[in-house]
Amino acid sequence: MSVFGGAMKSWKPGEWVKGRLDRWLRDYPRATPIGIFLFVLTLVGASAWSVELAGERTSRSDAKIQASEIAGAIERQAASNGAYLEATSALFMSLHNVSPDFFRQFIDRLRVAYDLTGVVGIGWSEIVPANAVTALEARMRAAGHPDFRIHPEHKGAAGERHVITMLEPENAPNAKTLGFDMHSEARRAAAMDKARRTGRIAASDTVTLVQDSGGPNSPGFLVYAPVNTFGRGVFKGYVYSPIRTRDFILAAAKTRLPTTGRIDIVDLNAKGREPIFSLDNKTGALATPVEQSLSVFDQQWVLLYYPPSDKSLSPLTLTVLVGGVAFSLLLLAYILLAQRRNEDLQTLVAAQAEREAERASFVRELNHRVKNSLSNVTSIISLTRRNTTDLDSFTSSLLERVRALAASHSLLDGAQWGPTDLKALVETQVSSHDNADGRIRMNGQHVLISPNDALSIGLALHELLTNAARYGALSSNEGQVSIDWHVDGEAVSVLWEEHGGPPVTEPAKRGFGLNLIERALAQELGSPIVIDFLPGGLRCKFAVPLRTPKSFRLRR
Repeated sequence: MSVFGGAMKSWKPGEWVKGRLDRWLRDYPRATPIGIFLFVLTLVGASAWSVELAGERTSRSDAKIQASEIAGAIERQAASNGAYLEATSALFMSLHNVSPDFFRQFIDRLRVAYDLTGVVGIGWSEIVPANAVTALEARMRAAGHPDFRIHPEHKGAAGERHVITMLEPENAPNAKTLGFDMHSEARRAAAMDKARRTGRIAASDTVTLVQDSGGPNSPGFLVYAPVNTFGRGVFKGYVYSPIRTRDFILAAAKTRLPTTGRIDIVDLNAKGREPIFSLDNKTGALATPVEQSLSVFDQQWVLLYYPPSDKSLSPLTLTVLVGGVAFSLLLLAYILLAQRRNEDLQTLVAAQAEREAERASFVRELNHRVKNSLSNVTSIISLTRRNTTDLDSFTSSLLERVRALAASHSLLDGAQWGPTDLKALVETQVSSHDNADGRIRMNGQHVLISPNDALSIGLALHELLTNAARYGALSSNEGQVSIDWHVDGEAVSVLWEEHGGPPVTEPAKRGFGLNLIERALAQELGSPIVIDFLPGGLRCKFAVPLRTPKSFRLRR
């Protein structure tokens, strides 16, 4: 900090920027305008990029919300279908025999054809032991299905067959499934075994439904609910529902499906990611897809939403770019005008340099006069004489004090009686003593203080050093002195501490040194000086105010 005395002046950013700009224009007349222009253009580009990035993030967030809504609608539809299957399985569990007519009435009341859009129907697959195959075929033919037969030829565990005997609503495509042994196909069998093992609803991986065999490939899947005899735990068969995947997803999502972009849904199964649905609106380039996981019955699906990619800049980004470039050009014009103004002020700068040279001459003259004023040391001689008993002691004390005063004065002379570095002042006084021997530790930052304070502090440090060398820590080989200072608010706090010297006792009579420190220094600094005669060593603490620097003026 280069401020001393009084309160700091308030810092004005505008004046600082103007000063820096003027200096750059003076030192780098060609590079500065171009550099600032390019810098502002960079800021404009960064701002436009930030606006565009924010727009992309907003679009990305909207795409994630839309994908989440579609996934939620599909999961809710699957939960609704599962509830219908659970209700139907409860029917077969509670009744020993369910006739086709009763089953048809039950399904009609469930309003399957209206509420389960995308679902082909709800059916019953009963377990048929090997010895009951002929009896089942005879029963089904007698019930009005003359062409009924179990197909395809397949032998399951212990000869069991899992045969479809009812499927509602009753129509031609569904009639084709009667007699089909679903355990004959691997994916169906895996889902059926899982449902029987866990006692919960299970869905198969993608299959071609029997209703759609021989026609266009329309992937679907089946959902199975196991049925056990109520109270006895005897397995009876499955209530199941064949579902066309595309119809099911379109019906579930309905108005939530986007009109732009593309949607893909894949099934996570043993084969990896198997595509089961795709909807492409042919809107041109597509952005990076948004992934959304969803659980449909017990299957894990992944929805991929590809939102449309808009390569053009948004209106807000264009506004930022156009406005920023216009501002950059105006700023460049202003800087060029300011540069011309600086060139016109060169003559004024030269005149100011001449005045500074004249001021330096006046300062040197002032220093010369201050040196002459050292004749006032006669007062120091008088006070020194009062505290000495012999000529040698008087002469030694006087010379040391005059040297200390001269050392501080020389330091001020080097600074042209301007602000003086406190650290340099302390180092000057310490180096003038021969008894230090590296036992004086100094710790503090560079702080500028006023000239008058520097003279008083220099004399006080000399007296403390002299006292330490004669009676204090520096009088023994183990003693040490530490001098610490730091800025504390609007003052510099200075602490002198002695350690390892002979025991200290407070003197009955204050000598010249203590009087100088406690009175003269306190009066000059405007704050009390604290001197403690601790048994372990002398401690002195004082504060140097930071005074506001003032411009030099000659006295008239």
